[in-house]
Amino acid sequence: MVIDEDYFIKYLKNELTEEETRRLIAWVKEKKENQDFLFSLKDSYVYLNYESDCKGVNTEHEWQKFAQKVGLSCQKSVLPKKNLSWKRFLFYAAAIIIVAFTGWQANFYYSEIMSVDKKITLETEVGQQARAVLPDGSIVLLNACSKLTYSLGEWLNARSVQLDGEAIFDVKHRDNEPFYVRTRHYNIRVLGTNFNVLSYPKEPKDIVTLKHGKVEIDVEGIADNITLKPGDSFIYNNLSETYKIEKRPLDQIYAWEHREIIFEGHTLEDKKAELSRHFGYQFQIASELQQLSFKATLRDESLNEFLSLLCSVAPQLSYSIDVDNKVIRLTKLEK
Repeated sequence: MVIDEDYFIKYLKNELTEEETRRLIAWVKEKKENQDFLFSLKDSYVYLNYESDCKGVNTEHEWQKFAQKVGLSCQKSVLPKKNLSWKRFLFYAAAIIIVAFTGWQANFYYSEIMSVDKKITLETEVGQQARAVLPDGSIVLLNACSKLTYSLGEWLNARSVQLDGEAIFDVKHRDNEPFYVRTRHYNIRVLGTNFNVLSYPKEPKDIVTLKHGKVEIDVEGIADNITLKPGDSFIYNNLSETYKIEKRPLDQIYAWEHREIIFEGHTLEDKKAELSRHFGYQFQIASELQQLSFKATLRDESLNEFLSLLCSVAPQLSYSIDVDNKVIRLTKLEK
């Protein structure tokens, strides 16, 4: 039986009609490799979420956008040609990231799908998050201004990704197959766990926080690996190249997952970088205001709402917005 490739797009979107569902089920029952193909497609193939700008089902339009985004030919067929084995096709399908976006659309670079030497990169911009499912089923939530990279060739030998920025990892356990997160100064070895990594290039500190499970951190220049227990935060000073282990509130570490910024006695200076990534503006804070501390939780407030809230709780504060240069200047009101 030949199946219409449009069915796969509609299957991913859960939009098959009864007749289409019956036909797809019949195709799946024909042979096990059809079943393996379909379920691997569901688990590991790219599906970009276009619901916000596409109300009806237009599978040809969806496929054109889908193919263009991941670097495939814009021909309609997604089935492998006769000279491409199912097993090989499934490998390439499983090696691609599933991505769901919040905020603006993330940059997703994927070219020459048939080459295992190419790198896959998921990159977010200001105010944006992206969720990715890796080939092994591990899930990564990428925060704003972050980049996740891995190579298909390297993945055949070891589960390994490179991170610049911040991400939450929920890693699938595999016996004797550790998962590695590589950053500028250290590598994280994981067997199966949930943890947050903050590693922005221009930040003075990196922070790795373990929610549950177990991770080991291999720091460049340090002989013994560092093992974290649930609730531990590994804090690495990028300037002095030293580290310490602390307990930090998980709700604050993971707040960005829910698009929250928590001020729990934090100063504007403490949160300046996080605010910049969230709103897309650089914050210039007058020296006399830098130590103002606040206790509040931001939940999806717009920039104007945040600034108005700030002025209501700190009446001595004034602000100006430089739209062209994307700068917010916070100053003290003159008496």
